[in-house]
Amino acid sequence: MIIYIVSAVDLVLTALFAILNKYVWKGFAYFVLSLLLALALAWGIWLVYKYFTAFKKEMEEEFNEYKIRVMNKEKITSKQFEEAEESYRKSFKKTLIKQIIFKWFIICFCFSIAVSFLLAMIFYK
Repeated sequence: MIIYIVSAVDLVLTALFAILNKYVWKGFAYFVLSLLLALALAWGIWLVYKYFTAFKKEMEEEFNEYKIRVMNKEKITSKQFEEAEESYRKSFKKTLIKQIIFKWFIICFCFSIAVSFLLAMIFYK
């Protein structure tokens, strides 16, 4: 929730400084770029935090659902499943690899946007 409030405040300030950049002083462009840099970094850090906290919990919940589906499909007991749980975990992780790659792509995208704003601040004339 807090990331949305930070984003809204950041975007309002960015818009304000962009307007001031156009009508008052060209130096406000640095404020715009620095606020956008801060926004990209905030989202990147937030997504990394969410990946290591909430996403791990989601994976455990999805594994429990996967366990139920496998037990129903193969008609095995929970004891039989627990005996071969390691192999089931490996097959479950193979199904999640696309989600994991996509989440890390989004995180890398946020940080690459931050780098682009940093480079824009360096080379802005």
